[in-house]
Amino acid sequence: MVITVSLPPFLGRSEAAAFRNQLLVALEQKESIAVECAEAGPFPSLWIQLMHAAATSAKARGLSVTLKAVSDECRQSFQAIGFDPAQSALVLE
Repeated sequence: MVITVSLPPFLGRSEAAAFRNQLLVALEQKESIAVECAEAGPFPSLWIQLMHAAATSAKARGLSVTLKAVSDECRQSFQAIGFDPAQSALVLE
């Protein structure tokens, strides 16, 4: 089963902490995660690190973290820090 979550409207530090807790709960329940990114603009590096860490943890448990409907601005944020989807457990759709 896959749990779908939406990003908060503002991608700040306090929102990242709350979102991280949502991801941890899903992983503890042994659920893969789909993050709806259709409304997301550029991702702050903190959020990219958060998503990458969650994906790595999920992969170790045989699960996955997928970013769905990733915007061009979001993709550019990932590319700007050298994110290589081929080398990451994080899946961008």
